[in-house]
Amino acid sequence: MLVLLSYKTVNQEISVEINIKKSRFIAQVKQVQNEAAAVEFIGNINKIHREATHNVYAYRISDQIEKCSDDGEPSGTAGRPVLNVIKGEELYNTVVVVTRYYGGILLGAGGLVRAYSQSAVQGIAEAGVVTRVLCQCLRVQFELPLFGLIKRVIEQSEAKILEVSVTDKAVIVVRVPLQEVERLVAKIIENSAGKALINHMEQEYV
Repeated sequence: MLVLLSYKTVNQEISVEINIKKSRFIAQVKQVQNEAAAVEFIGNINKIHREATHNVYAYRISDQIEKCSDDGEPSGTAGRPVLNVIKGEELYNTVVVVTRYYGGILLGAGGLVRAYSQSAVQGIAEAGVVTRVLCQCLRVQFELPLFGLIKRVIEQSEAKILEVSVTDKAVIVVRVPLQEVERLVAKIIENSAGKALINHMEQEYV
């Protein structure tokens, strides 16, 4: 599976309600890390709103993992429009459930598409959008006389210092965007004359 160097997703879990022709549409939006978490969120919403007329959902984890459901609405009028909003915003690791409590007035196919789309758009807008960047953690160990030089090289890069320890040797743990790792490692090796020991640790999105 293609690894994204960065991706956009929603910033916070949110619930937003709008009313259209006496029907209540409640958009519930959340950032999730995998499909299992999306399915769990949908299940929880179904329990909370078990009396709702429909619990329409859509989620997109990656380009290969995306799914939607009309949950009883006419085919293509609910889940697909919500998924299209997620994709239109270029979001990943995002799940949206739009709960509908029917108000007695039929909206028609076009009206349903507009209502579910509007609800998803408003929910995502309220949740906010952030960019997550894939980073690599590095552990850099070197002799004490090199401390000032190595620290300056790191501070002049896009890396963030997470930890500093000094005993008989100095150790600096940093987190750096994956696409900048090679450049930073080369700079550290160059400025330490190859004496710094660099260990690649975990990768994470921040």
